[in-house]
Amino acid sequence: MKTLFTTSALFIFFLLLMASCQTSQPTFSKRGEEYKSAREIAAAKRAAKKNNRGGGKYAGGVTGTSKDRTSRTRIPKRNLDADVATVIEAARSYTGVPYRWGGTTRVGMDCSGLLCTSFQSINVALPRTSEEQSRYGTDVKTKDLREGDLVFFGSSKRNITHVGMVTEVISQDDVRFIHASTSLGVIENNLYSDYYKKIFIKAVRPPVF
Repeated sequence: MKTLFTTSALFIFFLLLMASCQTSQPTFSKRGEEYKSAREIAAAKRAAKKNNRGGGKYAGGVTGTSKDRTSRTRIPKRNLDADVATVIEAARSYTGVPYRWGGTTRVGMDCSGLLCTSFQSINVALPRTSEEQSRYGTDVKTKDLREGDLVFFGSSKRNITHVGMVTEVISQDDVRFIHASTSLGVIENNLYSDYYKKIFIKAVRPPVF
């Protein structure tokens, strides 16, 4: 009798175990659809995201609310230089890090510290302050801006107090740059938004690009 009870208990435990394993299996396709692995689904999502890029939201940026974009000239996407892409990727990895004067880590970043740390990813040592960085490279006109260029802000050319780096040139009036904002931390914004357009001073292309 004891043996029978033990056998029955084991059988019930085995059935429960099988049921829990089945219910925990991930579902990658709906009934009637062709089976796709997790890797295939992830690849499809990346492809869809790439095709739709440019129409979504940007971290901290100013997105257009009007559907009429006929007044904007969209700039064809170009293949980024490997070093430029590496520096931008490094800078974006700090998105959301709070502002901290003199900071160069994930605990806190200031604007020039963000660029110094990002350029270290390609073994380039940038000057430490935004004023010094404004002299590192050649001046660039706003119409010629491209990814990797440094953009500077302040009250005058003699009083540069803030710096960012261009991450994406979408159109003639939509140029994204990443920087360490004193209020929002590391974030991306549109250079041509009302606020930044008023305090923009100059742009510089680092000699390494």
